[in-house]
Amino acid sequence: MVRRTVPPEGLVDHVEALDTRFHELWVVEDLPYAGGIGQLATVLSVTRHADIGHGIAPAPFRNPVALAMDWAALARMHPGRLLAGIGHGIPAWMQSIGGAVASPLTLLEEQVVAIRALLSGDTVSRRGRYVRIHDVRLEFPPTQPVPVLTGVRGPKSLRLSGRVADGTVLGEGLDPDDVAGARALIQEGATDTSPGDHRLVVFCRLDPTGAGRPDGWSLDASSAGALRTGLDAMARAGADSVVFVPTTPEPADELLTAVDLIG
Repeated sequence: MVRRTVPPEGLVDHVEALDTRFHELWVVEDLPYAGGIGQLATVLSVTRHADIGHGIAPAPFRNPVALAMDWAALARMHPGRLLAGIGHGIPAWMQSIGGAVASPLTLLEEQVVAIRALLSGDTVSRRGRYVRIHDVRLEFPPTQPVPVLTGVRGPKSLRLSGRVADGTVLGEGLDPDDVAGARALIQEGATDTSPGDHRLVVFCRLDPTGAGRPDGWSLDASSAGALRTGLDAMARAGADSVVFVPTTPEPADELLTAVDLIG
């Protein structure tokens, strides 16, 4: 993960050091840090190998057509490398910008369904509780499929993700049992019309000391064996990819040290 504390002017140097060492790099869109689209565009432009994830666009202040247009443009310029993440947004943050809604679940479902249809090149007309679109079709839809993943955690949201999204992003602090439970809820929500091959991405804090962290489960990165054990446990729990979340003031150094451990 490219931590939100990396200043925009330091982004290029940061990701260039990581590009060839990781399969995925995720940028963070948190209020009031750097915007997600600007980071995505920059990181996609200066990297060549890793897939780049948007973690996570808050649905309440994103118009689905505008977001689909931005994602489609980036996907056409960098085919096959964009992972499109969207979620409820932190309630207090959404309240502070006037973006809170009565039913976050309904909003997220309407957004995901509309955005996936637009990215697929469909002509979209919807009159939902929050999303209202009339006869819109993107002129430049992606040339390759763009997976839309929801950044969610609660049981209802996980079932929703299984029903309408291509994947789910789980935030930091969950242990392998939590991840297995989330995978089960996602599968429970799936229907015959749901997207196939649901992708589960898990963000995990790193613990370079092996002493444990007070803010939830973390990957023990004190040795190669400990780190492999933690990654294996996440894989058995159903994670398709594990995103290292650095916790030191030098995040690039911490990430490179971790990847050197596992070889």
